[in-house]
Amino acid sequence: MANRKIDDLDELDRLILKVLASDPRAPYSDIAERVAEEGYEMSSEGVRYRVSKLFEQTSIFFLLAPSEHNWEIVRLAISVSDDPDAKSEALAAVSEMPFWLVCRGVGSYDIYAVATAASNSEVDRLVREVEELPAVESVDYSIETERYTNVDNYLSPDQLS
Repeated sequence: MANRKIDDLDELDRLILKVLASDPRAPYSDIAERVAEEGYEMSSEGVRYRVSKLFEQTSIFFLLAPSEHNWEIVRLAISVSDDPDAKSEALAAVSEMPFWLVCRGVGSYDIYAVATAASNSEVDRLVREVEELPAVESVDYSIETERYTNVDNYLSPDQLS
């Protein structure tokens, strides 16, 4: 199982991910009961093994809903200059900032970044800091106010085809 590709996830893996999404601290025995309700017979030890293999091949994180906390979640879409090393330099610089997700983009934007900030003024400070990087040409951003996540659609087989 350790050498599986992500598109080899089966319905049982997806069900386990769904249970963990709704309760990341669920005991393996509770997960075993839930999968049994869906027709899969598996011991707590079998669930533990599956979860450990899923964690080896995925980057799983959970972010609480911003409306339930006094946080601002800001998403940046960054465009850089056409200079040869601009994208790499900007990516390295943004990676050193307090963003919890930084990734290369393709198409309209060169870099995407997501951060959690204590206030709108902190959001403004982060955006200005990115805008002031020498390679950065523009920054578009949005503040997340509400989110709905449908784990049933996470890596569903029809999306991987």
